[in-house]
Amino acid sequence: MDRTARLAAGQTDGVLSDINFGEVFPFVAKPLSRDVLARYIGPMLGAQVAGLSRSDPLVLDLNPMAFVAGRPYMDLSAYINLPSIAYQLHLLEAVDRSKGRAIAELARAKRLNPLPISVKAQLKLHLAYVRMGLRSLRWLIRRRTPVDLRDAYARTTERLRELVCRPLDRDAPSVMLANLDREFTDESDPSKDGLRHLGLAMFLHTALQRLCDGRILPDLLDDLAKGIPHNPTTAVSLDLWAFAQAARPLADVFEKTPPEDLARALQTTEERRRWWMRFEQFLDRHGHRGEVELDLSTPRWREDPTFLLQTVTNYLRHPADAPSPPAMLAEGQRRREAAAAAVRRKLPVPLRGLFTWLYARYVLWLPFREAMKYTWLLGLEQARRVYRELGRRLVAEGHLKAVDDVFWLRQDEVRAWAETGAVTWTQATLESREREWLDWTTRRPPPLIIGTRGAPDAASPLPRLSQAMVLRGTPVSTGHAEGVARVITDPHRALLRPGEILVTRYTDPAWTPLFFTAGALIAEIGGVLSHGAVVAREIGLPAVVGVEDATSRIATGRRVKVNARDGTVELL
Repeated sequence: MDRTARLAAGQTDGVLSDINFGEVFPFVAKPLSRDVLARYIGPMLGAQVAGLSRSDPLVLDLNPMAFVAGRPYMDLSAYINLPSIAYQLHLLEAVDRSKGRAIAELARAKRLNPLPISVKAQLKLHLAYVRMGLRSLRWLIRRRTPVDLRDAYARTTERLRELVCRPLDRDAPSVMLANLDREFTDESDPSKDGLRHLGLAMFLHTALQRLCDGRILPDLLDDLAKGIPHNPTTAVSLDLWAFAQAARPLADVFEKTPPEDLARALQTTEERRRWWMRFEQFLDRHGHRGEVELDLSTPRWREDPTFLLQTVTNYLRHPADAPSPPAMLAEGQRRREAAAAAVRRKLPVPLRGLFTWLYARYVLWLPFREAMKYTWLLGLEQARRVYRELGRRLVAEGHLKAVDDVFWLRQDEVRAWAETGAVTWTQATLESREREWLDWTTRRPPPLIIGTRGAPDAASPLPRLSQAMVLRGTPVSTGHAEGVARVITDPHRALLRPGEILVTRYTDPAWTPLFFTAGALIAEIGGVLSHGAVVAREIGLPAVVGVEDATSRIATGRRVKVNARDGTVELL
């Protein structure tokens, strides 16, 4: 982050230095979370995009993680050196019509200044790019590859599930941290190549769009992504739906009990406890997920299931005459198969074979958009468990006041204590960091950081629109919807009535259960292959993302009309 700040200093001509291109990082990170992102996640992302080992010094030099006012950003001054980015700027435009297009235009105009690297380093990156391309081509040609990878992901997932259930109280602090290092740096596990698998899904998505551009209606193309099998994020929602149906005899309890009190209320009678015991099976399987999942300091569902219980309440309100989530997915699969057949008929004969080849692989590779993160998050849950166990011991020794105060520490401070017993911080230092974090949470993050432009204060929100106006964004799942808006920024208070238009800053996979009761989705952050977009297309939910300041400009209760074909939101 210091490197990026130096590059941006004094720039007044619109040179882009940082960008939050990943919709998965919309949070203010505490010190320990920032260090974990920079030490583990940044090099992991950079290595996969570069086609090099994560321990390669060049990967560490081009670490794409940067922070502005505590918020994680992707540093394009580093990323633009990578051939897979520099030579495929059209992919940025394909996934995001606003930020992606702005990045591509700046890069083409030579106004996105890359970090200077040596000719030798440039040659190394280009050779890695060629090797990565050949490897990806082999993956594409062999249809068995994604099937084998799916099995490998399943094995890793089960291994990690066992790991997060293993007691930590007997391990020495230094041993726990060493094991954590190995877990994040081991590159022998195929799931650690998840971003490259996602890259293939992105390539196939773009290839199908280009093949059909001007020949096939957008709605038909959109149907090709519906009802995709083996999506773990959708599987979570289906499992939760099944538990909701089992809770129908308890519907009155869910309806009348505040979400934060439901867990206690469901322990008070034998019937309720039986349901809760079944619900714990869901937590055993999917409890590593949670809201703002890449923030290490955020509780997982296993620790706080309030959001899930509120979602069960929403599911219990699902109208009897409305399609259920399983029915929606079945209808999506039917429409996908019908769309594929229609596209084949409409394409010229010479292109039909190419379409069939691309489409078959698209169906196989698209689930890795979600499988990658589903598995990785088990590793992050283990990291959270380790640091909270260290926090517990620090409290016992009198060095911290509360377990979660460990997240105000820097990673090198935790390591120094774990290895030598030395305490290098003071309570005043931790309190200062907390005050700084609280100040940063009041700031509204801009979608792009250009030059020395800062983050405006969120305490002065934009005025809500009082007259009819059209907002614009990126359409990611076609369709039309009209209804009452429900602005949700805190998933723990996710009261979403059936048919309401969900308006939010972003969606991560943990929000997906809400999609089955929403009439449409409007999000400020996201792209064509963001989690929300993939799932919205799969179930046929109209969705528009990249709608600037949607949560400030749209009030709960405002009637809106969503046109997810052209990416417009009309405030009525």
